[in-house]
Amino acid sequence: MDQLERVAWSDESRFVIHYADGHIRIRCLPGEQLLPRCTVVHKHAGNGRIMLSRTFSWVFLGPVVVVEQTMNVTGYLNILADQLHPYMTSVSPAGNGIFQQDNAPCHKAKIV
Repeated sequence: MDQLERVAWSDESRFVIHYADGHIRIRCLPGEQLLPRCTVVHKHAGNGRIMLSRTFSWVFLGPVVVVEQTMNVTGYLNILADQLHPYMTSVSPAGNGIFQQDNAPCHKAKIV
């Protein structure tokens, strides 16, 4: 097995579903305010964002994990504890797999 095939990474991504991160600007002429092209549907429930975490390697993708709260060192370690060991066992059954993190603040924070 090539050394690159034994390396696994994890990453988190945040997705915005309902334009919750800023202003939406729509230009319309006087008298057009109620036309469908000049209105925006507003969702009152939820913040319109979701964060997902996944482990991946050259060999295959690990499971997608929905991150319920802001990612911090405790949440990151919990995800690793639940997901990383079984994933690394399947990536490298010989036990010589390499896990590499990307130095995100929650990945390198110290637990106090």
